[in-house]
Amino acid sequence: DLDFHTAPRRQYVINLSGGVEIEVGDGSKRIIPAGEILLAEDTTGQGHISRAINGESRRSLFVTLD
Repeated sequence: DLDFHTAPRRQYVINLSGGVEIEVGDGSKRIIPAGEILLAEDTTGQGHISRAINGESRRSLFVTLD
C-alpha cells in the first residue's frame, strides 16, 4: 500500500496479477483488477493512493509514454 503519491511520468499500468484499489483526492475509488490497463497521468498535485485488494501481491508492467 502507498499513501498519496503522483505518477513519476505519464504511463500505462498493466495489472498482470492481483488487484489494486486506487483512491484520488476527492475520495472516489476504483478497483483495477488483474488484466486491466490504467493510464496514470497524475504527475502533479496530490496524486492518488494505491491499496492492495485483500492483501494480495500485485505484479504490474509499466509502459512510459514521455
